Amino acid sequence: MTLDKKHRILISPEEIGGQMQLMAQELRRRGYYATSASYSQNWMGYVNDISIDLRTVGRIRKWYRKFLFTVWAAEQYDIFHFFWGSSLFGLGRFQHLDLSFLRRLGKKIFVHFRGLDIVDLAYFDYLRAKTAGDSVAEPPVSRPDQIRSLRLWRRYAHRLLVSEPDLLLIVPEAVMIQQAIDLDYWKPGQQLSVLKYPGGPVRILHAPTLRRKKGTEFVMQSINELKQQNYKVELVLVENIPASQVKDLYETCDLAIDQVLYGWHGKFSAELMALGKPVICYLDDELVQYRPGLPIVNADPRDLTEKIRELVENPELRHDLGIRGQAYVRKYHDVRGIIDDCLRIYAESY
Repeated sequence: MTLDKKHRILISPEEIGGQMQLMAQELRRRGYYATSASYSQNWMGYVNDISIDLRTVGRIRKWYRKFLFTVWAAEQYDIFHFFWGSSLFGLGRFQHLDLSFLRRLGKKIFVHFRGLDIVDLAYFDYLRAKTAGDSVAEPPVSRPDQIRSLRLWRRYAHRLLVSEPDLLLIVPEAVMIQQAIDLDYWKPGQQLSVLKYPGGPVRILHAPTLRRKKGTEFVMQSINELKQQNYKVELVLVENIPASQVKDLYETCDLAIDQVLYGWHGKFSAELMALGKPVICYLDDELVQYRPGLPIVNADPRDLTEKIRELVENPELRHDLGIRGQAYVRKYHDVRGIIDDCLRIYAESY
């Protein structure tokens, strides 16, 4: 089934790692009228086709701007692909007031959950404390407002999408559309590794957007343990660096650690695999079934030091994982394949 190019597509309203813009650009490359529009601007420097800066206005004016944009968008677009569990308009506890309006107009609605939009950050605090050996009660995975939001999405959206298989535990009826990667950009350039410079330290990359979610303290602890054992390792901690500057830094590293707490990898891992770098990340055994053969070294805080040591001591293993990672990303994360899946899902709603 092919989506007619007469249908106009809006991807909005919360940019996540440049995903909305990348997808809109690929849709336009194929001849579709597609736009990315964001309500959020952040220090990472991602740019969207339409950016509505709401940071400097009061609550009433913010609602007014969102309302005007919602009315305009309803006139302009046929397909609404919402990111981050957010729609275009709501008033406080009254979430997603635009959805019933858009459905009455015959619009097609899709929501793409990304993680913290349906998982409470407090749940990651629980995982971190539990891993550290603290006796803590397990909280609900989702907050009450997230549960209310999901109930509305189930009522109004034509399809629910998730970017990671762990989110299928919350939204089992969803379709998994993973993070998209621009392989024309994320390709190896100058490779600096111990394969070429055997006397230097092994550079280990970790780039947490939120330390408490990624388990950064456990990563730092393992690196310190290896240093105490006289291993030549160097932790490259990447934080608060604009997106346009990270690729060159990533390429100077020998291996990467994504997260060690919650069971699946993020866009960071896909980017590093595209560059031919081996990646360590905690993968829940129940989730690996969704991507058998995923060439990521599985580790949690209990065995993280040993898994890092194995890669530090074995440059050939790092090289092999890098090659396998590139093939994996081409198969599952290439933006062209992601858009193929999205177009099929859009077309099925007609």
